[in-house]
Amino acid sequence: MFGVMRPQNSCSHKPNSSAQFHRMHYCGVCKVIGTKYDQKSRMLLNYDTVFMAEVLSHLSQEKLEQWEAPLQRINQCFSLPKDADLPPSLEYAAAASLLLSELKIDDNYKDSQRIGWKLLDRFYSTSFNKATQQLEKWNVPIDSIKELITVQHIKEQNGDNLRSAEEQLDFYADATAQITALIFEAGGLFLNIKKNLYNFGFEFGRLMYLLDALEDYEKDIFKKQFNPFAARWNFTKSLSCEQLECMRLAVTNAQQRVVESLKSLPLDEASCQRYQEQLISNIALRIYKERSIPTTKIERLKKRWQHALSYASASYCKPSLGWKQLNFYLLAWAVFISPDAAEYVPQDGRMEIFKWSAFITAALAGIGISGVIRRNRKETKKKRKAKKRLRRLLKGLKAIFYGKNTCCESCCSSCCNGCCESCCQTISESETPWFWILLLLGLLLLTGLIVLILYLAGVI
Repeated sequence: MFGVMRPQNSCSHKPNSSAQFHRMHYCGVCKVIGTKYDQKSRMLLNYDTVFMAEVLSHLSQEKLEQWEAPLQRINQCFSLPKDADLPPSLEYAAAASLLLSELKIDDNYKDSQRIGWKLLDRFYSTSFNKATQQLEKWNVPIDSIKELITVQHIKEQNGDNLRSAEEQLDFYADATAQITALIFEAGGLFLNIKKNLYNFGFEFGRLMYLLDALEDYEKDIFKKQFNPFAARWNFTKSLSCEQLECMRLAVTNAQQRVVESLKSLPLDEASCQRYQEQLISNIALRIYKERSIPTTKIERLKKRWQHALSYASASYCKPSLGWKQLNFYLLAWAVFISPDAAEYVPQDGRMEIFKWSAFITAALAGIGISGVIRRNRKETKKKRKAKKRLRRLLKGLKAIFYGKNTCCESCCSSCCNGCCESCCQTISESETPWFWILLLLGLLLLTGLIVLILYLAGVI
């Protein structure tokens, strides 16, 4: 998915019902991904699947006030819901996010053959498999979707012999449009929505494909990757004004078809108008932005840095405080290092996940290390105390039976010749009366015990 329905950034904190509705679905889909799959998969959240969740929620007439408390909390990323009772719209959008991310990563790998995309696919493979299995249980045609991906690559490799520009673009965009249509249609069936969403999903997917092709034209030419507009004009690096207007016209026509399809949905007038304005403003900002063809590595680096700064500015509203500025530049450097990962870099509330995850990880590591150190110290102290107690007991017994004699201790510790003989002689000469008193008491007790046993046995 390509972020077609990303809401415009606003630095205002005034409450707004539509913004609240969007944020609840945005945070809700993110939290459901973390609950059902894993925390790292929350990075794959995108605005288009959130938009799908909003549409499904509208059409199925879900009551947001009945959502459990964690789903009603906005920007509280660690307040996760339970897996038992999740809203169907959020649950379906979460699984669809992972499926579309898997398809996007696979497509990027096939286009560029870069090992980074393959490693990213391996990194999320467990979550992708789990989401695919879940969607198959909901009767989503996964096999048909994968077949369409194969068809898409065959079309891009072999091309076509069509003459009309519109027909040629439809030829290349058809597979992506059908995939999106199948996902929207399956979502409607899953939520028991009476209105068939196939046509809306088809037009929405077609628009996404054409918009992506227009935005990535210069980059695809530079990297020698397939682009449907470039295929039409024999991969020319410089675009004429007529060619650029032709590309923009194709996108705006696709946009109009999406608007007409959106009007056919049983949405309330306010929501329909809001989605139309959001779509039109996003498309206008993206097709009329400044375009340039990178020719050198230095120029590419400059463009990447400008893109990173603009992306960070859109997320943080040009902060002036020190802590927010640190977040601003960290985000900018992340996008500069990997521009393709801008779709997966955490935004808004998702940035908090990484800050708090890093803090909690460091805190838990510190607690764990300190706990091990304390446990080892306690065990060492216990051993030392046990040894001291044994030594004191032995010294006490020795003092009772033999009395105090420092000669033996000093002599045995120095290990001099003839020390043992003199020490034994000293011990025998310095025996105290207590030894004989205790010995006599022991003999008397033993004699009395024997006499008592014999008496009880009837011998005496």
